[in-house]
Amino acid sequence: MEHFIPNLCRYVLALSVLLLGGTANPCMAESLRHPGILVDESMLDSTKRLISRRDESKMRALSAALSSPLSSLEYRPSPREVVDCGPYSRPDFGCSDEVRDAQAAYTHALLWAYQGDERHARKAVQIMDSWADVLSRGHKGSNAPLQASWAAQLWTRSAEIVRYTSNVWPEARAKRFGAWLLLQYLPDIDEMGLCLNGNWQASAIEARMNIGIYNDRRDIYERAVSEWREQFPLYVYMAGDGASPLARKGCEVTTDDLWYGQGVFVSGLAQETCRDLGHTAFALASFTNAAETNWIQGGTLYVEEGARLGKAMELLTGVSVSGKAPPWLCGGKLKASLDGTLEVGYGHLHGRLGMALPNTRKWLGLHRPSRGHLHFIWETLTHGVPLR
Repeated sequence: MEHFIPNLCRYVLALSVLLLGGTANPCMAESLRHPGILVDESMLDSTKRLISRRDESKMRALSAALSSPLSSLEYRPSPREVVDCGPYSRPDFGCSDEVRDAQAAYTHALLWAYQGDERHARKAVQIMDSWADVLSRGHKGSNAPLQASWAAQLWTRSAEIVRYTSNVWPEARAKRFGAWLLLQYLPDIDEMGLCLNGNWQASAIEARMNIGIYNDRRDIYERAVSEWREQFPLYVYMAGDGASPLARKGCEVTTDDLWYGQGVFVSGLAQETCRDLGHTAFALASFTNAAETNWIQGGTLYVEEGARLGKAMELLTGVSVSGKAPPWLCGGKLKASLDGTLEVGYGHLHGRLGMALPNTRKWLGLHRPSRGHLHFIWETLTHGVPLR
């Protein structure tokens, strides 16, 4: 029953938004839900049940996680006093170490939740505490805001799961970890400019949202929600936006430069599509993860922009499955790949709402179980739904 009321509120709210155009949520309490970052307790329990029933898709995803070096109980973190990152993590002074350790903490937190082996919860705590004990001078270099965002997106997920589903982390240490995130990550994330490629903004939004939830700071959380509403329509074009994409306020970057020379705009086209699909995946994963977390917290981001997200997923997976782009799209050439995401969006739009996403379904069928990259990993394990 504890999960029924929030879920009922979500759907009552969704109906009111669709019919009346409102966004206020009378069901949203002042307190934030825990665990409530990307997964909640009911979602963790659902996956755990599927694993216990030997569900083929979940078992394959679990096997992939268990075979990763990230899941080793002998894993040793490599904390740094300061993390210094240049473009594309060159130079790399702690950049890869920080993200890899945050991935490992998240991996162990999930394994604890799904398998019930307390050693994994303790390993997650060991990794998180080691960084909270050492990192004291934040992030440096041109990629500092993005690096801080990537790591914070992951740290908060593992911390939320372990803090609220186990007894291995003393509350004083868990609160200290939250204060550390506010001190060593949020200021660096806030240094990010507004006119950069959209994957930067997307990661910053998810990181802020997660930090806000973990620290029960509704002001930080609501700022992230507001930024999502502003930035996602700037990243994914819809025909209703006009003949060209919506302009970024205060930016002098031209549409031609920002959209990498793309002159034909169709619904679902993303700002970085003609840059490469890898960076496009970075952005869509962050925007979608933030929308999922907002849904858990009783919010409406999925309701407001679900059609835009679905169009982006279908366009990108359609050209990915075909193996070639039409001549009008990026000069007929696309670079890189989507690399292990879209499970979260598919799980909501198709799994919960029944939206037809045939291209996405086909693409996921060719890429399960997902491994992911940087701030998005193990999506088939956490959010994969039957492909039907």
